[in-house]
Amino acid sequence: MSKRTESKKTAVFELEPEGFSIHTFELSKRLTGYEYQQIKNKLYCDQEKKKGKSEIYKLDSGPHCCTKFKENGVRIYLEHNQGNEQGFDTYFMRMVINPRKLIEPGCSYLGILPPKESSIEKLDKGFRKLFKGTIFDNDIENYYLSRVDLCTNIHCDSNKLFRELVRVLRKLPTPPKYERRFYRHENKKKANRYSKHYLRFCCGTHELIIYDKTYQIREKNLVFAYERLREGVLRYEIHCERAYIQQVEKKSNASDVLDILWLLMNESENRLIEHFSRCFSDTKFMRMEELEQRIKESGFKKERRQAMLELANRLQRMQSVDKALAKMQKAGVDTSGVLDRFSKLGISPIPLRKNFCAESLPGPVELLHNISEGEMAMSIT
Repeated sequence: MSKRTESKKTAVFELEPEGFSIHTFELSKRLTGYEYQQIKNKLYCDQEKKKGKSEIYKLDSGPHCCTKFKENGVRIYLEHNQGNEQGFDTYFMRMVINPRKLIEPGCSYLGILPPKESSIEKLDKGFRKLFKGTIFDNDIENYYLSRVDLCTNIHCDSNKLFRELVRVLRKLPTPPKYERRFYRHENKKKANRYSKHYLRFCCGTHELIIYDKTYQIREKNLVFAYERLREGVLRYEIHCERAYIQQVEKKSNASDVLDILWLLMNESENRLIEHFSRCFSDTKFMRMEELEQRIKESGFKKERRQAMLELANRLQRMQSVDKALAKMQKAGVDTSGVLDRFSKLGISPIPLRKNFCAESLPGPVELLHNISEGEMAMSIT
């Protein structure tokens, strides 16, 4: 068999060059009413002088959004909250920053911040330079971190495998203590289409997200004219909210913005693996006939095997484990422990398409574990 023929029989999952790191973070700063008005008025006055170029506008949700620095990966929000618990108005400034874009404005939206100490140094210098001479404080340490997104990008060189992996991943069950959130858009068809490429689970301190990064970049028109966008990129993310970051600060006895970013960058791989392993079973996706065979040979009691078979059969048509279980419960089927039984067998109840080109696909935990140790090759027909 020639090398060329062999290459068609193997598909490879591999980490993108930046590995595990950070792709977005949010800086916040509490303002006085006077500071809020001063910044807002300055931005609107500057916009009037530019005659038509919109760089600040009011969102329907309330805050004012400044896009003056969007080419540098920074969006700024001015927030006025009326009547807090003590009856006083509060004012905040939030800066949502893509650090890779801040350091290198012309880079692709696909890449993330390289996990090097030099990246933190460049970030500090880039921030100071961007806001020097503006109405904004250019010392990053005068803000606090209100959100940090840890992530990694995994590339698959087979479109067939990648599309099928995205399809089965979106059916995953909601982990305990989490809530599933769907993509929202005023156009419902667009929202439904986007949700087929996007999985998001939220709890009080953080969010877990898996999505087709290539699709997101195209859908939001973030592709540069000169860019040859790499297909088949799956992104894992943890959105760490303020409460999560405070726990990190307390445990590490550090509060400086740059120190916390460096710490989280170094720990991003372990944190991603830990959180996804805790929330999802380490199982494989398989074809229906293989699922049926393993269930029948499992040794579980007949009624428990029947519940497992019914769940797998429903998931050939239904769009999520949650909905399938709800339908079964409504029909009077005992579903208690059914997912645990699948987990004991190391298989997912979500079947692959009939006649799919591979015998199995890795689940989210197996893929993340294996890819952290090197590329993962699979045989395909």
